[in-house]
Amino acid sequence: MNWRNIIIEPDGKSIQEGIRSLSSKILLDKKDDYFTIHPLLIEYFTQKIITIATEEIKTQKFQLLKSNSLTKTTVPDYLRKIQVNVILHPIIKNLIHNFQENNLESNLIDCLKTLKNEPSGQIGGIAGNIINLLNILKNGHLIGYDFSHIPIRQVDFSNIRLNQVDFSYSQFFDCIFPQTCGSILSISCSQFNRSFPREELLATGDSHGMIYLWKVKQDGKLELSKSFPAHGSWVWSVALNSEGQLLASGGQDGIVKIWSITTDLSINCHSLPHPSQKHYAPIRAVTFSADSKFLATGSEDKTIKIWSVETGECLHTLEGHQERVGGVTFSPNGQLLASGSADKTIKIWSVDTGKCLHTLTGHQDWVWQVAFSSDGQLLASGSGDKTIKIWSIIEGEYQNIDTLTGHESWIWSIAFSPDGQYIASGSEDFTLRLWSVKTRECLQCFRGYGNRLSSITFSPDSQYILSGSIDRSIRLWSIKNHKCLQQINGHTDWICSVAFSPDGKTLISGSGDQTIRLWSGESGKVIKILQEKDYWVLLYQVAVSANGQLIASTSHDNTIKLWDIRTDEKYTFSPEHQKRVWSIAFSPNSQMLVSGSGDNSVKLWSVPRGFCLKTFEEHQAWVLSVNFSLDGKLIATGSEDRTIKLWSIEDNMTQSLRTFKGHQGRIWSVVFSSDGQRLASSSDDQTVKVWQVKDGRLINSFEGHKSWVWSVAFSPDGKLLASGGDDATIRIWDVETGQLHQLLCEHTKSVRSVCFSPNGNTLASAGEDETIKLWNLKTGECQNTLRSPRLYEQTNIKGVEGLNYETSNTMKILGAFLSR
Repeated sequence: MNWRNIIIEPDGKSIQEGIRSLSSKILLDKKDDYFTIHPLLIEYFTQKIITIATEEIKTQKFQLLKSNSLTKTTVPDYLRKIQVNVILHPIIKNLIHNFQENNLESNLIDCLKTLKNEPSGQIGGIAGNIINLLNILKNGHLIGYDFSHIPIRQVDFSNIRLNQVDFSYSQFFDCIFPQTCGSILSISCSQFNRSFPREELLATGDSHGMIYLWKVKQDGKLELSKSFPAHGSWVWSVALNSEGQLLASGGQDGIVKIWSITTDLSINCHSLPHPSQKHYAPIRAVTFSADSKFLATGSEDKTIKIWSVETGECLHTLEGHQERVGGVTFSPNGQLLASGSADKTIKIWSVDTGKCLHTLTGHQDWVWQVAFSSDGQLLASGSGDKTIKIWSIIEGEYQNIDTLTGHESWIWSIAFSPDGQYIASGSEDFTLRLWSVKTRECLQCFRGYGNRLSSITFSPDSQYILSGSIDRSIRLWSIKNHKCLQQINGHTDWICSVAFSPDGKTLISGSGDQTIRLWSGESGKVIKILQEKDYWVLLYQVAVSANGQLIASTSHDNTIKLWDIRTDEKYTFSPEHQKRVWSIAFSPNSQMLVSGSGDNSVKLWSVPRGFCLKTFEEHQAWVLSVNFSLDGKLIATGSEDRTIKLWSIEDNMTQSLRTFKGHQGRIWSVVFSSDGQRLASSSDDQTVKVWQVKDGRLINSFEGHKSWVWSVAFSPDGKLLASGGDDATIRIWDVETGQLHQLLCEHTKSVRSVCFSPNGNTLASAGEDETIKLWNLKTGECQNTLRSPRLYEQTNIKGVEGLNYETSNTMKILGAFLSR
């Protein structure tokens, strides 16, 4: 299998004969080295298809829809999107004009019912065409439909919610289904040694702690071959060796793993570091040397380690960076290692001795990725300062020879093509850029992403780029025609934020499936759903106004949205922030909002008027948490710069009062006690701290969590403090004594949010296991677990044909079942 076989091409003789035949019958336009049908004919044929298809659905007499699929999953993704927009949408528009929307749905369902009486071989593409039309009509929500006992062809189910759908005894042909992968954090492609008898492999790591192995099929599409749990939380980095026989992974849990991959894709974890040699913070980068003898890892503990792949022993621990390490890469000859760090420097190390040979400066922000060219003569670095720097390497000396600009935000990933002609870069600005190494010009900007590009790699023949994004997508791009040939979509329902309504009767949650849900605290049932229309929007936090009438939400798209619970109306504040909005809080009188952003700023907003009143800009890094004191006179902000700042907003005057220092990591959560005298904070340094508000004195530091602490909350009486961590635990602390009061351990993944009920009797917690848990604080027992319907909840796939093992297993994970 070669990556050039993305599209199977006929031989030259048949092409020439076809062109001569067509030229004698219809108008052909010759453009450079290819022919196209004249636009007038394309428009005519398209309109003819739309007219015929509309009539066939009206009469339920099928010929065209039986013999042809109006959209095809077997073509490149960009062509399928054109087919949907140019053919399916106009058909729906025509049908609504004839039937009205409700009657049209009934008519389409009747069409499917009549097919059940037809022999399977006589149905052709009818069912698939009708389901594709239903999908557009119902905006991706096909709930409660009966699609049983029919052949279904050429349907893209990857972005469709299929609750309570009956697929029993149906047959699937060339259909696409979603994957369970979360945000794609890392991606790696084998460079394919022909002596190794297997097609090229692609590995991806995600925010669920999973690794996915993909193979390239003969038609050029990526197909999932295997998925397996690798780490307890996020898989920040994966690396395949050049032959695809070894896979390394580094995770949020600080563990390095090396996996062996057999020809039948059996996976064995055969090498783990000794506990005394481990990193003590998340692993951000893993990379093999070209000869696969060494593995290098970079961590947030500011160190780099070089490991022997054969023995699993740590050969060197490289110390010198002053901040966390983001990227590491070996030189092609294996003698050097380059690393990039949040300290804004690049360091060059000797692999043999472990000594730092050079420190390269010039970037104005963290350096998150570095890459050597295949000949070892160039080094590229991508930074939070929005630039890529090119460094020449001549006789061991490094010189910055160019700086590439064009990205509008942080650069997370860069890669050289194997042939040395291109550099690809992925950014927080949701774009992938392709650069010429020779001219340093940007050749193409690939758009369409809904979040940052976390990882990119080239195919071995340098003809294609593969990318992984926080928007849960894997995309395959053609360098030749600048088109997306395939897009694989994942899915996640993990809950990032939970809050009680002021009366304690309702819970409000924000989820990775782009929804805000209101739950009955008594029954545990969903009573209302507020849906984001944009599939890619990831919600970070929700807040409830003190009067219980408004919900505010923040997301990665730099906006703040306000929802009226009574009317379901949504209002978007003016886009004042330049980067994602991490945190938000209402003032006690519900008249103001405060927000913290990745642009390092804090903004104060008027809720009634919807505009920014004041901007605070003293933090030196992302502002991850904000909160008001109960009297509304103070604001606390926590940042990636490891500080907490206290601001006064009394009498229409705003000023910075003091800075709290003591945490050794990012501060994810800050909250005031009800009497306003104390402030609690949580950090990825694994601690919870309590501070005196009036003088900034550290009162106590609570230790016990084994990883990042995402959320902290005071009980209403201020006597207890709850914290939720990446270690999947909730800890209840006695504020006065500092003792652990309760340890709650029923979550299976990271706990992202905790909050007390207004009466203090119940604690709500939410996390990446896609559940909300309600805890009785007197007994420490979980009294209820709330979970929203999964993507395929109660969907029947008994007796289906045409699904491979991985797809069938994915559907079951997403809620499908095999029998009633």
